[in-house]
Amino acid sequence: MYFYILDSTNISPAEFEKAQVTLQGLLTQFRISGEMVRVTSIRGIPELVELAAERGVKTLIACGTDDTFNIMLAYLAGRDFALGFIPLVPETSLGQILGIDNLETAVKTVAARRLEKLDLAVLGDNYFISQVEFGIASTKVKNMSWWSSMRTLGKDEIKVKLRIDNSYTMDITCLGGTVTNSRTTSSSNSSIANPTDGFLDLMILERLSRVDVLKYKPDIASGVLENIPGTSVIKCRQVEFLEPRGFPLNIAGRTFAKVPAVVSIIPRELRMIVGKNRTF
Repeated sequence: MYFYILDSTNISPAEFEKAQVTLQGLLTQFRISGEMVRVTSIRGIPELVELAAERGVKTLIACGTDDTFNIMLAYLAGRDFALGFIPLVPETSLGQILGIDNLETAVKTVAARRLEKLDLAVLGDNYFISQVEFGIASTKVKNMSWWSSMRTLGKDEIKVKLRIDNSYTMDITCLGGTVTNSRTTSSSNSSIANPTDGFLDLMILERLSRVDVLKYKPDIASGVLENIPGTSVIKCRQVEFLEPRGFPLNIAGRTFAKVPAVVSIIPRELRMIVGKNRTF
C-alpha cells in the first residue's frame, strides 16, 4: 500500500495546488494510487508517519521539498517502510541525488519501484542522506562573483579540530569541506559519495592560489572537492567536530548543528526507491 504525505510548507499555494492536481492524475495513470494525506497544523509529519504505521503501510512517500523528506526521516523510529520522494518544486537536492528531475519522472520512478538499501547519516538529532558542509563549500561558492571568490578562497581559512572514528584527532587549517554520504553530483571515483558503501567521505579543502580559484571554482560549487589538488579525502564512519565551538554545520545551505557535534553513519538502514539517473 502506498501512503503519500503531501507538505505545502515553503511552497506557494498556487504552485502547491497545481502540483497536487498533476500528481493525482499521474498516480492514477501509472496505477499507484494510494492514501493521500496532507500536512496541517493539527496533523504534522510525525502524526502522519504514526498513522501510516498503524495502517500497516509498506511504502511511504514524502511529497514536497527536501525538508519534507528530512523531517519524515526523523520520525521513522526504526520502522521498516520502503521510502520514496516526489518533489513538488523544481531542483531539489534529494531529487537530483535520486535521479528525479521533475514530477512525472518522480512518479515513474515510484511506479518502477527500484529499491536500494542506503546508508543513513546522522548529525545530532537530524537524519540525512546527503552531506554536511563546513566553512567555504558549494552552497556559498555558487552565489559568489569571480571577484568575491578570489578574495574569499584565497585567504578565509579556519582552524578545525576533529576526531575521526574515536581513534585519532586532527588539527587542520583549511577553507572548509564536507562530510559526504551522497551528493547531487556524481564522482568519477565510484567509491566517493556512495551511500551504499557504509562509509562517510570527509573532504578537506586547502587554501587556493588565485590561479586555482579560477580553475577550480566550478568543482567547489558542485561539491566535487576530490578534483582539486591538495584536497584530503578520508574514509570514516564517524567525524566528531571539537573546535571552533559554535561554528555552523550546514545541510543544503541551512544550519543544522553547531560545533561541538558528531556526524556518523548507519550502514544500509534505508530501503529507498531510486531512479536510473541517480548520482551513485
